[in-house]
Amino acid sequence: MIVQNTMEFVSLNWPGIIMASSSHGDCSALIVSSLETPFTLIRPATSRRSRVIVTSPHSGRQYPSRFIEQSALQLDDLRQVEDAGVDRLLAFQPLPCPIMLAEFPRSFVDLNRNAGEIDHAMFDGPVNSLDQLQSRYLRWGLGVIPSVAANQQNIYSALLPAEEANDRLNHYYTPFHGELGRLLNNASRGGDALLIDCHSMPSRLPGLNADIVIGSDYGKSADADIVREAKVFFEREGLKVALNSPFAGGHITRHYGKPGAGVSAIQVEICRSLYLDENRVRLKSGWQDIASTLCRFIMRMDARMEGSANP
Repeated sequence: MIVQNTMEFVSLNWPGIIMASSSHGDCSALIVSSLETPFTLIRPATSRRSRVIVTSPHSGRQYPSRFIEQSALQLDDLRQVEDAGVDRLLAFQPLPCPIMLAEFPRSFVDLNRNAGEIDHAMFDGPVNSLDQLQSRYLRWGLGVIPSVAANQQNIYSALLPAEEANDRLNHYYTPFHGELGRLLNNASRGGDALLIDCHSMPSRLPGLNADIVIGSDYGKSADADIVREAKVFFEREGLKVALNSPFAGGHITRHYGKPGAGVSAIQVEICRSLYLDENRVRLKSGWQDIASTLCRFIMRMDARMEGSANP
């Protein structure tokens, strides 16, 4: 196993990722005085260049202590918006493609938002060099620096220092997206590439009647054959699959998914009841079943993309 501390992230090669990265040993959260790395990049042991990149932008659970001090909520309340355990599902077995796991929580910085989706009213002064991008997420308090958590609970009871906005974006948001862009550029050299953005969804979501939701921005972010193959795969595993409802994909899917330019992106939402005790935020008995299914899906899509590059 090779561990390299470069470019502000930790790069790990299979095997042994869970032993090497203690924050991914279970689903418990950590309160840290400083975050050494904004994300972990798991590289495949093979030197073969995969055309698939996998991300988990919402499973981070290292909470900066200054964020906890700023927040009006308890840690358990902040954790309700985590995609808890998705990192464990992806680290279940060696995969042939790079995997990016955010280390910080979604309630601190949301990587699945445009950097311009920022509420300037949250800060005690002008936020420099950031043009506000209006969106429904921003109106709901769910911008790149969220103001609310689950059940519309206000995260903060006071204004944040203006410099906090740029600090969070520069040290957490930008490194993640910079590396993701680099990985996709490399994966798409000489052929098509696929980004699989992994998330989880509450089982008690009103109107939800699916185990898996595949988002493709209503067909705009991914080749139709890729979406169809993904749907068929999960259905053959005995899972109920929905397309684009209630989740069609966020910023990551929309921004990077350009099938006309050779890069498809899909968002895969997994119902938490398949693997998680949602009240205690702990993996439940049998979680390995959906972990195995997800990993086999990724391997299947890796083989598909490799085949399309070598007809």
